[in-house]
Amino acid sequence: MRNRGRQCGGRGCNRRMGQFLDPALLLLLKQAPAHGYTFLSRMAEFGLEFLAPTVIYRALREMEEQGWVSSTWDEEATQGPPRRIYALTALGQDVLRCCVAQLYDMRQVLEYFLMLYAELTEDDEPDALKVQPINEEAIMRLAIPALGADLDAPTSPVFGRCQTFILVNPETLEFEVLPNPAHDASGGAGVQSAQLVLQHGAEAVLARSLGPKAFSLIQSAGVPIYVLEGATVREAVRAFQAKRLIRL
Repeated sequence: MRNRGRQCGGRGCNRRMGQFLDPALLLLLKQAPAHGYTFLSRMAEFGLEFLAPTVIYRALREMEEQGWVSSTWDEEATQGPPRRIYALTALGQDVLRCCVAQLYDMRQVLEYFLMLYAELTEDDEPDALKVQPINEEAIMRLAIPALGADLDAPTSPVFGRCQTFILVNPETLEFEVLPNPAHDASGGAGVQSAQLVLQHGAEAVLARSLGPKAFSLIQSAGVPIYVLEGATVREAVRAFQAKRLIRL
């Protein structure tokens, strides 16, 4: 993964979010082949909206030179100049798997870092940055992204583009199924999905990954977010009941 950074706060704090560009592009290409403009419109889902279009197109060219992606001209364009359509190659699939393995390792480091930081700054951080205690016994409505319509449905690895949300009472296992209208959205799926579950009274959200805007929206509503575990919705609820889930 390449390093592309930006400065934050004018204090030399190098936020190297740009290093996430390669995995983000490869993941989007795994969903479907796409024009370059599609990538530009979806960078905000990964917190990369600050990157200039030239950076995105340069990354795509470099990926093609390395054999990670291939491109063809869009022959169906009816107006304007022809556009390239990019697609993921077999080598690109392998690189994406490698990136995902690195990100999983990094997640463990980040969780440890944040936990240690919270311990060291417990007495001097503003309330907004402190980890607030949550009474899990009082949570009666979990929102879980799924690929089906019951408790035995597989959980979805993505939040914004899951097929459905299962809203579950962790005590009684009563549930409601919400079809996700943002499943095929061209952009902003995470925010739309976050608004959906909040409007339907979610008191906690379980997710493996959340875009920064969706995360901020849910957090600002005072709804806790937990790292989703479990192959099915039922297993995820059991993990929550056993207090095995990490709160973000």
